[in-house]
Amino acid sequence: MKKGIFAGILAGVLFVFMALPAGAVTVDFHGKALMGALGASNAYLLDGDDSDSAFIGVGKVRFRAEVGTDDGRAKMVYGFETGANNFGGSNWDYSGDSKDFENRFAYIQSTLPGMSDNIFARAGLQKTGVNDWVWTETAAGVTAHGKGNVNWSAGWFRGIENGFRDDVPDNIEDSDLFIAKGDFSPASGLTLGGFGVYAYDLGYDKDYVRDADQYWVGTTGEISGKVFASGDLIYQGGDAGPGGNLDVSAYLANAVVGTHINDTSKVSFNALYVSGDDDASDSDQEAFQSIDADVKVGQIFFKDSIAASMDRFVDDMFGEKQTFDGMRNNGLINFALEGEMQLDARNNLRGAVRYLATAEEYDVTGEDDLGYEFDLWYSYKMNQNLTLKLEGAYLFSGDLAETMFDDDDNVYQIGAGAVFAF
Repeated sequence: MKKGIFAGILAGVLFVFMALPAGAVTVDFHGKALMGALGASNAYLLDGDDSDSAFIGVGKVRFRAEVGTDDGRAKMVYGFETGANNFGGSNWDYSGDSKDFENRFAYIQSTLPGMSDNIFARAGLQKTGVNDWVWTETAAGVTAHGKGNVNWSAGWFRGIENGFRDDVPDNIEDSDLFIAKGDFSPASGLTLGGFGVYAYDLGYDKDYVRDADQYWVGTTGEISGKVFASGDLIYQGGDAGPGGNLDVSAYLANAVVGTHINDTSKVSFNALYVSGDDDASDSDQEAFQSIDADVKVGQIFFKDSIAASMDRFVDDMFGEKQTFDGMRNNGLINFALEGEMQLDARNNLRGAVRYLATAEEYDVTGEDDLGYEFDLWYSYKMNQNLTLKLEGAYLFSGDLAETMFDDDDNVYQIGAGAVFAF
């Protein structure tokens, strides 16, 4: 039934496009397909629910259409996704009658009357893109954007709507978030920026975010050239807990410094500190929280892998939403040395070694050591659309990681796959 409805809608849209006068609109299609074979010493690394080793096939397909006016001043954008699904899973088993379907983008963009084409607004389901550590995923709202000597954006998003949802308790208020962001280049090779987010009643599913009025304020910077660097310094404040009885004071500091060895090779060092809560029983909440992000800190625990691109990962953000008790609200310390080499026009190799620990000890075991992680990424660009990938990671488990992986000292994952994009 769903496939019939979708086919009918698609046919109707195509009919309307064919009926339009030539040149009335421009139509661009974009897409990405990811297919891969993934293996791990522990199924938990691949979003499984046990400690046994696992080998799976996974696939995900995304499609986006942009229909714009011929003067370039307005467009509508719609994108959807199917997957990620395991080969042989409930959606991709015999006959492949998949019923999974996710809207990713659905918005109208337009320049504003009487203003430059460099100032435009969006309304609908759109990418937030506030900060990699805080909020990158999509949400529904209204935003304004400007490009020029200062690039800026500001807007309002509705995170949770109470009045028209049966799954939200009546005593929970609507969740509204207001954002502002900007950056500029005061000198060649230097970019400075800042952002702010204010969240009213951030959510309802966890005590931490219930009745929570919170804010994030951050500064960012980037230096390009033979020596390059980037950094983020973010403070989170406000209140949390039922009735707002917790005082929030948390922060994140991130710095990357590196150098280009030559035109095809570079090395860099990364230091990341994410504050954790040292006492869950007091009235202070010092654990930094992401709103909805895709944190990329290696392959084992976070989201820098082809496996993670197909939604097979342990965590994708910091704070209350982390899945493992020993890491939830305990923050993170990451020291990483990374190198990358463009071997030739088609072959790219990247590697990293990192030390990981939580900023605060797990109150059950008194441990904070996650261990040493080794990451390797290789890609082969067959043509402008198709890239083949081979990736792997190995963790020499620290004491805290051993409790996470049932005393397993040998934790690893591998992935091989193809990415087709247009």
